Amino acid sequence: MAYIFTLLFLISCVCLVVGLIRPRVFAGLFQGKSTRKQIGIMFGMLIFVSFVLVAASPLPEGYEEQSNEPKAEEVVIPETEVANSEPEEVKPEEVQEENTPVEANLPAPVAVQDNTSITEAEVKPEPKEEQNQVKDLFQVTEVVDGDTIKVSLLGTLRLIGIDTPETRDPRKPVQCFGREASNKAKELLSGRKVYLEYDPANKKDKYGRTLAYVYREDGLFYNAEMIKQGYAHSYVQFPHPRLDEFNIYQREARENERGFWATNTCNGDTTKAASGSKPKSTTPLPISPEFNKDGFIAGTCASLKKLGLGNFREGDPNYTKSRDGDGDGVACEMN
Repeated sequence: MAYIFTLLFLISCVCLVVGLIRPRVFAGLFQGKSTRKQIGIMFGMLIFVSFVLVAASPLPEGYEEQSNEPKAEEVVIPETEVANSEPEEVKPEEVQEENTPVEANLPAPVAVQDNTSITEAEVKPEPKEEQNQVKDLFQVTEVVDGDTIKVSLLGTLRLIGIDTPETRDPRKPVQCFGREASNKAKELLSGRKVYLEYDPANKKDKYGRTLAYVYREDGLFYNAEMIKQGYAHSYVQFPHPRLDEFNIYQREARENERGFWATNTCNGDTTKAASGSKPKSTTPLPISPEFNKDGFIAGTCASLKKLGLGNFREGDPNYTKSRDGDGDGVACEMN
């Protein structure tokens, strides 16, 4: 019976679809004009009834419900093998003594690493100053003397904390070890790129020059190096952040007789004239009507240089901006 009801269910579904598309096919069943509504009701009821009858019909004979679980295969052991089998002989050393504690056969405990034993010294964060630090580099354009240089963008720099013997002061002779200090400065800085550190309390001197500690691109601390090698004094007249450090370098240079601290050079006294240096002329200069009591000498730089005068720094009565053409703080510069 299940097959008959299933066939009825399928025929009803087909008729419902056909009737909804072309109702005229079933006009004879309704004795006149058939509508989709009539067809839907009739065949819908037939589909429902046939579906219920299919579900209620018993299963055909011989049908077995298949199971998805695999059946375990039975293993048949011959009786002869069971009869002839004997228990295996257990060796005495394999038998565990009754009084042996259970813990004796347990595996050894696994050592757990204690991460809390790591000290702060082993995990040391990088200093903040060294992380991604970018320093502005300046090109050294001129070495004026041991404690004064010119760099790109900033112009003239006065180096903090050092004082080298004079070589270009028109009012003084070339001082002892002055040429050596100037040559050493050129050796260390000429054509080099440097980066600068500043004293926040003193960024400019009275002549308007930038005050700075100078480091070469390779890290050489120029200010300290000049003191260490005996080419510069620690400038104690004005305090600065590294004054104590520079004083230590000076004491070491003096004790080891380096540079101008040696007895065969200046013995530490750089105020005396260098050997072979001619003292400045004491002959009175010709007085012109424009010479005033403040010490200003009228004339062009060319005329003053003929008289052996020049290198007037800011603060000197003969320094004027018109004479300082390059604006480096030195007027009527002499080679």
